Amino acid sequence: MIKALWFALKVGLLIALAVWVADHPGSVRIEWAEYTFTFKHTGLFVALLLGFVLLTLFIYQTIKTFVDFPKSLRRYNEIKDREKGYVALTKGLTAVAAGDTKAALQHSKRATKLLTNDGGLPLLLEAQAARLDGREDDAAQSFVALLEHPDASFLGVRGLLQSALDAGDDEGALELAERALELHPKQPWILKITYDLCLRLRLWYKAEKTLTRCEKAGAIDAAKAKSDRLALHLAQAEKDLNDGFTHDATLLVRKALKLDAGFAPASIMMADIHLKNDLPKKARAVISKAWKARSHGALARYWMGLQDDSKAVDALARHKWIEKLLKTNPDSPSGQRLAGRVALEAGLWGDAREHFKRVEALGPSVDLYRALAELEERSGGGEAAARAWLEQAAGAPQDKAWVCTETGHVYDRWHPIAYPHGSFNTIVWDVPSHYGGVVLLNEKADMVDALIEAPETPDSDAA
Repeated sequence: MIKALWFALKVGLLIALAVWVADHPGSVRIEWAEYTFTFKHTGLFVALLLGFVLLTLFIYQTIKTFVDFPKSLRRYNEIKDREKGYVALTKGLTAVAAGDTKAALQHSKRATKLLTNDGGLPLLLEAQAARLDGREDDAAQSFVALLEHPDASFLGVRGLLQSALDAGDDEGALELAERALELHPKQPWILKITYDLCLRLRLWYKAEKTLTRCEKAGAIDAAKAKSDRLALHLAQAEKDLNDGFTHDATLLVRKALKLDAGFAPASIMMADIHLKNDLPKKARAVISKAWKARSHGALARYWMGLQDDSKAVDALARHKWIEKLLKTNPDSPSGQRLAGRVALEAGLWGDAREHFKRVEALGPSVDLYRALAELEERSGGGEAAARAWLEQAAGAPQDKAWVCTETGHVYDRWHPIAYPHGSFNTIVWDVPSHYGGVVLLNEKADMVDALIEAPETPDSDAA
């Protein structure tokens, strides 16, 4: 529409000029050297002048076409070669995707030859074809060459990153992943790879910083990020304790407790720190506070170890000690079950039965019915009564345990790292059969000493 209006405007101006010349008659006289040219009509002069200009332009364009013909022919050939090169490039990348090594190499050579001034995509095809052919060194050289191209340098970084990951070079892969982040700092998949590499290399501080970026970019959901952040705090705190940095470890454990006051591993680690500093009252206060927030069996077991040594050998004193904890949060199946076991050891058959009955009301389990069977045997209830409880145990729900969600291995304690495979934050409190877990791993003594009790989710205390 605009072009049509512009054309009409130019035609209108031309007509207006012609009308103006016709309305203003006159003559034109030109004297040049000994010659004199007289035009009695101005319109005739304008028409001849216009014809002369057009003729001059035509002659100039004709001469220019002949002079520029070699250059135009060369440009035409370059365009044709580029078109053929892009066709070869497309076919080559398709061959790589299809796994056709022979075709990929053939089209790679043709694309490289035709696209001499465009080294980015041809180099990528060359590298992918070399990798498909099993020539990793040649592929690496092509990826390195890609780094020199500003518009295609990321392709080189990504190719080298994949090579490093395939070769198991985590340190080299992390360096390349960080370089990729410099080029694309908000890409979720790059952030996730960087985070996973930090975890593999046990770089807890760097992993935590990357985790924050992953959460903002949507690479990790909020619940997973919170769980990982808690585990990272404890992992780094454990390392700091081993290195002698008790103050730094304390700050990290406090951060974990701020995220979740009932997080049992953080509470137990804080209590350990207080005990090392000869502050048993503070250790008891930490466990008591955590128990009020979330009554987990690990806290109850740890609480039993906080009793004065002079009273710990007295079975009755032990029972009073566990009951002291239960007063603040009595509706804990695991806590009541432990209290029943302590009462059983003390020969308090009535108290033991009361504790076990309360557990049955809160949520029965295999371990509960086995404990009741043991109670019948030791209290003189008879084999028949004990056998009846064991029969109920056969059909009772399985007890929860610390199980790795990746392997199904069952652990007696929680740790940020699931040994021996080394996955991070995959030990959860759940029914092992959900993950195929049937074997309890007996870890090395030095590894077990580093383990801390695992947290329990609010709805998982029914074990």
